[in-house]
Amino acid sequence: MQPHKYMRDKKPTLFEQAQRAEQHGNRQTRDLWELFRGHRQRVTAEILALAPGGYDARGGRLCLLGAGNANDLDLEALTARFDEVHLVDIDPGALSRATGRQSPAVRAKLWSHAPVDLSGLFSQLGRRTQLPPVDAMVTAGMTEVIRQLPSEVDVVASCCVLSQMAWALERLASANGTRDPMLEQALLRIHLGAILRLLRPTGAALLVSDLTSSLFYPPLAELPPDEDLRALTQRLASQRIAYSVCNPELVRQILRRDPGLSETCMPPTLGEPWMWTGPNALTYLVYPFVLRRKG
Repeated sequence: MQPHKYMRDKKPTLFEQAQRAEQHGNRQTRDLWELFRGHRQRVTAEILALAPGGYDARGGRLCLLGAGNANDLDLEALTARFDEVHLVDIDPGALSRATGRQSPAVRAKLWSHAPVDLSGLFSQLGRRTQLPPVDAMVTAGMTEVIRQLPSEVDVVASCCVLSQMAWALERLASANGTRDPMLEQALLRIHLGAILRLLRPTGAALLVSDLTSSLFYPPLAELPPDEDLRALTQRLASQRIAYSVCNPELVRQILRRDPGLSETCMPPTLGEPWMWTGPNALTYLVYPFVLRRKG
């Protein structure tokens, strides 16, 4: 039976377009496990350092936002430490591949949540011809994200997903495919707010962000081994040589200015940045921010 003409001609929603774009990217990188080795080791170590009770303890709940193919996550090491590991992504196929390559013992501790629009924006933008007030979009987006995810989590990690969501917004939802600072800041407010509300009061959140790449800052590909990456991160951030939504200065500003976030979150702590060379031979400068709730 041929599909009805209406079904063939129906334009994909913004959410569907974003999902297809991410599915395409995940298929391209699904077999690059070894390429991600150094980056995976650092991300996993940063997560384990935040586990409740220290390195020798066991138990707790971990939520990984933007897990995708999990090439940047050592799920065996993480499930050995945590009782539950929740994988969240817009692409169900990527999570299926990630869990499918694990042992039965590891899979027993994995929970998949997909498809989830972690931006909280695509469904809202696709339904309206006129944007609602920004605060209303942020509240609605945060509520929708949280509704689909576990609560009272010990550690939440955002795995370089902010830049991916910002690129999707730029390509699909902004006028003429250009940056929309209002949408970017709404995205960041939703993401930070959701992360903090998923945490139990004593929990910790890890925001792993790719600040920039050698495509935009070519010297990254030729830095000396003893380069001070913390100083470089701060310099590039202040000079705006960064993916805007991942700029730590913007993150700090949003945490200060958003009333809900400023009342909830302690000042973020910048960890030690690192570099890694990923797909298409691009070198990335990555930094970790640790967030904790007040009180």
